[in-house]
Amino acid sequence: MHFFLDFSTSIQTLLVIVIFGGGSIAGLYLVRKWVPAQILREDHEVAGYTFGVVGAFYGVVLAFVIVAAWQRFERANTKAQAEALALTNLYSLSRAFPEPIHDELVSAVHFYADQVVHHEWNQMASMEFEKTLDGEGRLWRLLLSYNPKNAVESAALSKCMDEMDMLSDARQLRYVYYHEDLPSVVWLVIYAGCIITIGFSYFFGSRRFRQQALMCATFAVLIGLTIMAITELADPYQGAVTVTNEPFEFVLTMINSKEPLVHWAPSVSTGNQAAGASPGNQAMIAAPQAATREPNRSP
Repeated sequence: MHFFLDFSTSIQTLLVIVIFGGGSIAGLYLVRKWVPAQILREDHEVAGYTFGVVGAFYGVVLAFVIVAAWQRFERANTKAQAEALALTNLYSLSRAFPEPIHDELVSAVHFYADQVVHHEWNQMASMEFEKTLDGEGRLWRLLLSYNPKNAVESAALSKCMDEMDMLSDARQLRYVYYHEDLPSVVWLVIYAGCIITIGFSYFFGSRRFRQQALMCATFAVLIGLTIMAITELADPYQGAVTVTNEPFEFVLTMINSKEPLVHWAPSVSTGNQAAGASPGNQAMIAAPQAATREPNRSP
């Protein structure tokens, strides 16, 4: 169902209704055509117990998978925010350095955020992203080549190195979450269980075909919607519900406006463009820290 990621949520829902609902009704029609309803009614008791066991097992499997996919989505979102927060802290710490290193560091941070917002996120949405070290490497080279002149600059440089470690780790994990999918065996269990569970719903002979067709279609659509949700959450950077790039847009806005103190609260992206946002609406607050403070002097 990964082709669903190319459509909006409403189109995905419509496709689920047509494919799962229509497919289940077609399957029921074929079973009724080959097996008389009277024979099915004679085996209601056995079919009921078997269907209960199969349905319960498949329900537990879907529950575990959707929770795992949600947690994976949350981790991807958290790491995207951590990456943007590290950039924010680097921009704040740049005030501790003299010219021209200050302007060079601000320019490097701006370049990194601009690359993420206007290039990398779109490439991840279209599955065309190839990891590069242009922005990250520029920051590392700039910081590693600088020789601090005093204790304040030494402390600021040390803190910048810590932030770069956090940024590099978060960026690497962003690539991992973009590149990796749920294990293939999990998808096998999901699809095989879907076919088996829906198939068992045919082993009941209702007196009226329309009533049973409606029940089977509703049951199949419910399963289809659950699989659709798993597919969306399993790919944090593709589809209609994605991790947003708002944290990085916030960094760009902060640099362009030269704000010393900023507050930002993420939102969930529901568009087709890949991006990363916290479904839990967690708030990220970035406040620059003064590299040194003037001591209080008594008159």
